[in-house]
Amino acid sequence: PSAIRDYACEDADVTFQLFEILEKDLKKTKLQKIHDDIDCKLIPVLARMEESGVAIDEKYFAKLSADYEKKLEGFEKSIYKEAGYEFNINSTKELQALLFEKLNLPRGKKTKTGYSTDQSVLEELRGMHPVIDSLLLHRKYSKLKSTYVDTLPKLIHPETGRIHTSFQQTIAATGRLSSTDPHLQNIPIREETGRAIRRG
Repeated sequence: PSAIRDYACEDADVTFQLFEILEKDLKKTKLQKIHDDIDCKLIPVLARMEESGVAIDEKYFAKLSADYEKKLEGFEKSIYKEAGYEFNINSTKELQALLFEKLNLPRGKKTKTGYSTDQSVLEELRGMHPVIDSLLLHRKYSKLKSTYVDTLPKLIHPETGRIHTSFQQTIAATGRLSSTDPHLQNIPIREETGRAIRRG
C-alpha cells in the first residue's frame, strides 16, 4: 500500500511538472489551440474505441490458417524440387549454403554468420533462379500466418470476445494515430493476402 501510494504521488507530481514545462512550449509554438480543440477532444473518443475493441471472426481465421498451411506445404515442395534436396528453410546457415555455395548466386551484405539471406537480398536475387520466387512466397505467407492469422485470435479478450488495441496519439511524427498491443494498423492492404486478413 505505501509503495502504491508513493507511486501514485510521484506520478501526479511528475505529470504536473511536465504540464508546467509543456504548457509554455505549447504557447510558444502556437499549438495550444490544436492541443485543446483537437488532441484533448480526441482522448475520450479513443478511450471508447479501445474499450469497444475490434470484432474478429475466429472461424474465418481458423480457415485462413489452414489455407496458408497448405500453401506453405506447396511452397516447401517447390523449394526442395528447385533446390534438388531437402533442407531446413528457416535455417539461415542452410539457406546460405544453398544460395551462395550450391547455386553460386551473387553474395550481398555480409553478416556475422556469413552472407545475408534477408528479404532485401532475396528480392535482389529474384529471377536468377526459380527457387528464389518460391522462397519469397514461403517467407511472405509464413510471416502473415505467424504475425496475424495465428496470433490475432489468441489476443481475443475472454469477456468481450474482441481485440482491444491501444491507440497512440503522440508516437508518429506525422501526427497520424498508431496502435500497439496488438499493432492493428500495419496489416498490409495493397495485396489480396493483406485484404483477406482485414476481412476477418
